[in-house]
Amino acid sequence: MKIKGIKRKNTIELFQEIQIPDGQEIVIEIIHGEPKKNGISESQFWQSLEKFRQEQELEIEPEVFANVRDTSPGREVNW
Repeated sequence: MKIKGIKRKNTIELFQEIQIPDGQEIVIEIIHGEPKKNGISESQFWQSLEKFRQEQELEIEPEVFANVRDTSPGREVNW
């Protein structure tokens, strides 16, 4: 059984009702995940991207990114 919840001080609040009688001893495995954006964690994103690149055997030549950054200092800002 896998149940999600949230820790608040020394209490774990469950997100759904579970069918276990009161007083029943249980064991909880704590899995502390990274905060997720759009349902996927940052590390999962990079792992997935790396896997995709390896599977597709993508080689990006360094010249592709040459001179893509504007080197001008920009406008002056007066405070």
